Amino acid sequence: MAIALSLGCAVAIYSSATPPAPDSGSWTMVAPVNVALIGKLGDSRLGEASGAALSVANPGLFWTIDDSGNPPDLYAVDSTGALKADFALTGATNVDWEEVAVGPCGAGRCVYIADTGDNNERRKNATIYRVTEPAIIPDPRVGARPLTGVESIRLVYPDQPHDVEAMAVTSSGEILLVTKGRSRGILVFSVPASAWGSTRTVTPQRRDSLPIVAAGGMGREVTGMALSPDGKRVVVRTYRDLYPFTIAGDGSFVPMGKPTGCDILGREPQGEGITFLNDRQLLLTSERGLFKAGTLIVLECPPLNQ
Repeated sequence: MAIALSLGCAVAIYSSATPPAPDSGSWTMVAPVNVALIGKLGDSRLGEASGAALSVANPGLFWTIDDSGNPPDLYAVDSTGALKADFALTGATNVDWEEVAVGPCGAGRCVYIADTGDNNERRKNATIYRVTEPAIIPDPRVGARPLTGVESIRLVYPDQPHDVEAMAVTSSGEILLVTKGRSRGILVFSVPASAWGSTRTVTPQRRDSLPIVAAGGMGREVTGMALSPDGKRVVVRTYRDLYPFTIAGDGSFVPMGKPTGCDILGREPQGEGITFLNDRQLLLTSERGLFKAGTLIVLECPPLNQ
């Protein structure tokens, strides 16, 4: 089944008692529109799916990964949530994989994987892997197929270790990273495309500090981000909110609207991933949390359409 690009039904996915809203700073929060549950991640290998990236080489599919304690595998999933391929990255280690993105690498395109999770903010370094995006999808029933040609770079932050669960790759190959917000606010770092040259250890550059008030106990910590197809807008997500920004010429993130975000509280078990399907629609993915399976939700966040 191809990913639907026009879904008009609004649904409530997981209803629960709404906790008091944490301070959202100067943001005005609105409801998303055209919300639809399109699938569930029922395969046991996808129980902790921790990111989402629309595939370029395989239309109608997207890439996801599992976080810490799981094999270093890259999964291809369709819009119903069905697992279509399982690739084992040769030479990679899953310390705490948290995000996946698709972007340029040389003359081709690669899948980027962020091994940047750090709940205690104690890791001396983090790692980003990339590998040429597979264009041939094998049968997942035969188990994980080895995927060779994996590259990696080691990150050492300029100030202190950070827990990072959000990554995007621009059209120039620059890597954008947004911290979860466990300490020192929610920060944006960048890694240049040239980092994939001869050096293996890179110091990310501090780019911005985002006006999002992190509140871990209330679900307002960053778990993913998505870059629009034109590269001009980015959506930073938490467990409960979507925050749209435009990217200014100096690389800073400028809030859209008043600023205005979308409240997605109660629509997912444990929201982690996000990717643009087109200029208007977003795909959200979730770990299963306390439920039997994670979910795939398509929606629009009105500020992005202004």
